[in-house]
Amino acid sequence: MYLVYCMLSCTPTRCHPSLPEKCVAWDDQSLRRMKLKEVDRTAMQAWSPAQNHPIYLATGTSAQQLDATFSTSASLEIFELDLSDPSLDMKSCATFSSSHRYHTLIWGPHKMDSKGNVSGVLIAGGENGNIILYDPSKIIAGDKEVVIAQNDKHTGPVRALDVNIFQTNLVASGANESEIYIWDLNNFATPMTPGAKTQPPEDISCIAWNRQVQHILASASPSGRATVWDLRKNEPIIKVSDHSNRMHCSGLAWHPDVATQMVLASEDDRLPVVQMWDLRFASSPLRVLENHARGILAIAWSMADPELLLSCGKDAKILCSNPNTGEVLYELPTNTQWCFDIQWCPRNPAVLSAASFDGRISVYSIMGGSADGLRQKQVDKLSSSFGNLDPFGTGQPLPPLQIPQQTAQHNIVLPLKKPPKWIRRPVGASFSFGGKLVTFENGRVQAQQGAEPHHHVFISQVVTEKEFLSRSDQLQQVVQSQGFVSYCQKKIEASQTEFEKNVWSFLKVNFEDDSRGKYLELLGYKKEDLGKKIALALSKVDGPNAALKDSDQVAQNDGEESPAAGEQLLGEVLISFISHYTGKICDTCLSHIEIWKICLTTVPK
Repeated sequence: MYLVYCMLSCTPTRCHPSLPEKCVAWDDQSLRRMKLKEVDRTAMQAWSPAQNHPIYLATGTSAQQLDATFSTSASLEIFELDLSDPSLDMKSCATFSSSHRYHTLIWGPHKMDSKGNVSGVLIAGGENGNIILYDPSKIIAGDKEVVIAQNDKHTGPVRALDVNIFQTNLVASGANESEIYIWDLNNFATPMTPGAKTQPPEDISCIAWNRQVQHILASASPSGRATVWDLRKNEPIIKVSDHSNRMHCSGLAWHPDVATQMVLASEDDRLPVVQMWDLRFASSPLRVLENHARGILAIAWSMADPELLLSCGKDAKILCSNPNTGEVLYELPTNTQWCFDIQWCPRNPAVLSAASFDGRISVYSIMGGSADGLRQKQVDKLSSSFGNLDPFGTGQPLPPLQIPQQTAQHNIVLPLKKPPKWIRRPVGASFSFGGKLVTFENGRVQAQQGAEPHHHVFISQVVTEKEFLSRSDQLQQVVQSQGFVSYCQKKIEASQTEFEKNVWSFLKVNFEDDSRGKYLELLGYKKEDLGKKIALALSKVDGPNAALKDSDQVAQNDGEESPAAGEQLLGEVLISFISHYTGKICDTCLSHIEIWKICLTTVPK
């Protein structure tokens, strides 16, 4: 089962309905590998929009972090995801040297390039309260003027950004001192506010637009409080918080399908949980996921399947859980480094990326695969850096480092425990005997506690010849009512040919009384005429008196006795007729034989 849907998920038609074939051309090595690509960067990440092709991954140098070289420079870089390339390295398309480091980076689908394609806009949140808009198409083209606009209205670093999926020109941002601004990319100079600042002032660590209602916005702070804003009323409509006061929010995400549900993640090691809230019952969490051993640093909810929620924490685990049941569906085997950011690929729902504190962004597949070869690559990197020199100063060259080969065991990572939504058949149909058509559809999952998805199966009758079906229904009614005689009579009257009329006439006789007598009438013989002919034949043998007696007896029996008795008498008359003529027939045959004998003996030889 795992192999079947893992292979199906890697075909172009199964990954995403809008994917071109070359976008997801998985070769054999990529298909067998759990880790698809990696980038050695200490950076924030952002995937290109789902409408964009090919798939790009933008990286911006992360603020408050240093790489292995202790470099103080910063840059924006765009990589292309080419799954047909068997190597782990991603192709760098362009690099732009920047004077800013970034706390967050998103790629919105608002802008279009000169050819009419959706190139989008890169939106970066800086460490000095600035928000910068970049043109990714110009970065890829190598232009120097790539900044579209910039605004420094925020106080402190901008740690939260999100794009409205209904109006892609609207961007929400959050920073220190409870500052939340709504930016219109068409008029970037003057932002709006969703309402008065929450008191007491606190940092905004997460912000997210609702996935079903375009004017609903949610924000969260490290103190554990989340606020839901209604932009039409320009005020907060509800606040949710954990009563334990140990909930330090590090992640916020709305349910992709249910407008009133969202999840909050806690980075506190004393309460490493993901809480699922329903605003209709905001007194306590609807469900609590306790799958991490230490604090959670980031979460991401799949837009392609609401039953897939990614989370990464200080326990160096990347888990994919079902938020409706709390079950862990998939665990990525990572190293001992923490991942501080994790994201789904919008265009290819089976691909995710994780940025870790060891200065690496890794691209994984949730369809499982082999984890072999990753250790060997690290060994090769070390060997290429040191060569054959002894780093400890002994003056002796070092032999090549080799890892013991384990032929019997393979580090295979199984895929998800259940097929994801984009692989499941939403509908299906199959024909059966008798013109039956069986169809099914998978209903939307009801996101209520304990609810299961609804699966409907329908059986319908396919009508291709309505006239044939009406005649079939009419015959079925005749069979049930036993009205065969009248049915055959109607068919006789409606017959177009003499042959068809005779067929229905013989069928009608089967259901009538005295069927044998009426069979004779259909053949052209009447019982009275037959009796007279027999009487006439008998009169030539036994005389007229016997014939008259027999004919009177036949007439009397026809008038008084039942049809069965009449048939019995008719049979007796036929037997009597045959017995009287048997002798003459035999004498005639014998005389003919004698004549032939004489003729044969007289023929000359």
